[in-house]
Amino acid sequence: MPHQHAIDPPKESADYPGRSADCVAALRPAVADLAIAAPEDLTATMTTAPAGDFAELVAQAERAGWRTDEAGAAIRQLAREQEGARGTLFD
Repeated sequence: MPHQHAIDPPKESADYPGRSADCVAALRPAVADLAIAAPEDLTATMTTAPAGDFAELVAQAERAGWRTDEAGAAIRQLAREQEGARGTLFD
């Protein structure tokens, strides 16, 4: 993985209101860096499941205390946002 960001853990181990938004916020810096470093993985991540370095990011998120499903969903959301931002820049 080309860039390493500390991933903030969830505020609580159990579900809580805003947990998914916290997961998105925790992963945003790393996804932004990976979108630049591995654009081909970004495209695959948007359409299927986290691929390449994005798959490793899921593992890092798990070690920080996030569930696999919520980390994957957050990464897919952020990947779509990154792709949308790139499309806006190049339109």
